[in-house]
Amino acid sequence: MIGKPISKIHFTVTIYALCFAVGALSHAKDFVIYGWRPYIAAPLPFEIFWSSLILFDLAVVAFLLSKHRHIGIFLALFVMLADVSINMYAAVTLNGVLVWKIVLQAIFLGFILGSVGFLYQPSKPHSRG
Repeated sequence: MIGKPISKIHFTVTIYALCFAVGALSHAKDFVIYGWRPYIAAPLPFEIFWSSLILFDLAVVAFLLSKHRHIGIFLALFVMLADVSINMYAAVTLNGVLVWKIVLQAIFLGFILGSVGFLYQPSKPHSRG
């Protein structure tokens, strides 16, 4: 017997969580391979931002899987807007930034922008009767 179909909200949140988990693992891999300053060749503001993404990505996953999913949704939007913007700037000003990664991130940002409207469902005020 096949179970109940997954809702579009749960499906979309699962995609968010999986993508941010992959991002966190990617940054963790950089720390394991290159040490505590994996992006040392970049200017310090870039290095700090890219290094902090492991924490931000994990925070997004944690919030998405908690009862505070709405925080995870908006944090996901903020992180991806910042990440794509900074990576595009870095691609123009620095050598060695992989453009294909930025394209994938931009597609994911588009997915977030397209889905945040139906994911965010503010709670309705309780009527006092």
